Amino acid sequence: MIKDSANIYYIIFYMRSIYSIANKCKEYIDDNISFRKNKIIHDRVIFTDYDVIGCDQQLESLLDGLHESIRSKYPDIADSLKESMKLYDNDKIVRISAIKSIVECLCAVEKPLSGKRIFISHSSKDFKIVSDFVDRILCLGIGINRNDIFCTSIEDIAIRNGNDIRLHIQENILSADYSFLLISNNYKASEICLNEMGAVWANDANVRLYLLPETNINSIGWLCDTRKANKITDTVALDMLYKELQEYYSLPDNFANWSMQRELFINRSV
Repeated sequence: MIKDSANIYYIIFYMRSIYSIANKCKEYIDDNISFRKNKIIHDRVIFTDYDVIGCDQQLESLLDGLHESIRSKYPDIADSLKESMKLYDNDKIVRISAIKSIVECLCAVEKPLSGKRIFISHSSKDFKIVSDFVDRILCLGIGINRNDIFCTSIEDIAIRNGNDIRLHIQENILSADYSFLLISNNYKASEICLNEMGAVWANDANVRLYLLPETNINSIGWLCDTRKANKITDTVALDMLYKELQEYYSLPDNFANWSMQRELFINRSV
């Protein structure tokens, strides 16, 4: 078991950096790079030539960052990328095509495995209220498909070493649209949960923080920014969550059903 949260920060940063930088390069190339076909007539013979449009310092800066991020993991690819960048002016079509191929290859290799849309970090000891939150709030209330939610406690899935936790992070945290941290006294007492929290914060993608009943907000301390924490039974906070997810996933707006499910959840939780 990885006990040092710094190890998880390293794992999540190392996994994010190459893919995220490569993906930014790919998006920039797709959005800004184009080819212009030129016809050159010489002695009544038509020749075809191409210009590359859109290569600028911004792309060069992105590619420099990509090169730096892959030097240790993919030294040969890093060398090929650098060579294409240096020789770009000598043969723009060939070199930009090579650069594009390298970028697309890195995106494919480093892309996180497909996982769930919503990741829920919680203690297994809080199973009852967490299960009710998933059923009443997310599924029946908002309309999220149960198959799109990862809600198995990390304490229950026998993660014992660095490879296991790397796979857990890759499959279930990096790919999530939203991550929910359901904080309780049980959560804070679990070293495993705290490590998982570190991975979620390091990924920093739409993190939502909720305090379970009987959790003292003052006891959370260094765990997180308590100003961003909402009580899981707070009507206003739950209504904001409903509106946000309903708009994000383009789900049908059925506020009457939502209100009923929300009240059932709150009444069962207090």
